[in-house]
Amino acid sequence: MPSVARASSSDGVSVAVRKYDAIGSADRARVVLLVHANGFHGGVFEPVCERLCELGWTCYAMDLRGHGASTAPTNGRMEWSALADDVQAVVTSLGLHRCHALGHSCGGHALLTVEARRPGTFASIYAFEPIFVVKQEEVPDLDVSPGSPLMTHTQYLVKSATRRRSRFASTAEALEAYKSKPPMNTWNAEALNAYVNKGGFVSDVDGVRLACTAETEIAVYNAGDKETTAFGELPKVTCPVAVAKGASLASDGKTLIYSAVIAPAIVAAVRDGTLVEFPDNSHLGPMESPRDVADSARDFFTAALAREPRSKL
Repeated sequence: MPSVARASSSDGVSVAVRKYDAIGSADRARVVLLVHANGFHGGVFEPVCERLCELGWTCYAMDLRGHGASTAPTNGRMEWSALADDVQAVVTSLGLHRCHALGHSCGGHALLTVEARRPGTFASIYAFEPIFVVKQEEVPDLDVSPGSPLMTHTQYLVKSATRRRSRFASTAEALEAYKSKPPMNTWNAEALNAYVNKGGFVSDVDGVRLACTAETEIAVYNAGDKETTAFGELPKVTCPVAVAKGASLASDGKTLIYSAVIAPAIVAAVRDGTLVEFPDNSHLGPMESPRDVADSARDFFTAALAREPRSKL
């Protein structure tokens, strides 16, 4: 069982952090901070953490504001810069400076934003399809004009969040429902169980309800569309960065996946970027193939660690 710590962030937020201890002797250089995607929580990374722990890495998986066991901001602030505040608070409070980091979607955005704010915060970052708003002049080979096929993703995600069932009689009922419905029907069984039973739900009068409300999820999606300057800050990122991506087309074979298509542009924007491809996975690769993602991240972290200057003291 992971231990749980808390960190105080901006806007009165209390951030929950799970710690998974490495198997065997702990190495202070082998520490990973994991940051989840919108609508999820740190517990969904449990299969990734368990694999990394098997490989000798200590893991800290945090819940962003309004998600899992973290509190919502007192002023309703859900801007993506605020998500970066949560990450910075965890790094500072738990003494994780110069750790390695793994982020998914907006979690990857938050990690890269923190590193751009304070270069040297992380030893390396492995980001699975981090989301950034890009301007047309920044990606001249892509059509990112309003209304283009590539730019319909947020509307779809907002509609999906609005329609999502928020209450169940029990977590067991929720788990059975998710097993047969996209997009979670493609998830690894352990990841799906972790999402449901390790932070996805809280007790309610008639059973259980989602810990992250639809209102919070929608607020994060809408705030993301307004983060128009963050991509321009990426050249300030100094640590090695791996940007992992799934397939660029949805299962219909026609619909472009924005986060996958822009991944090469993010690699080009940072100083030391590497593209990693998971062609058989979607944007939800860390939940679909957690061991493969963990192994890939471990390989990247180990290579970055080998490049770190070692003290002679």
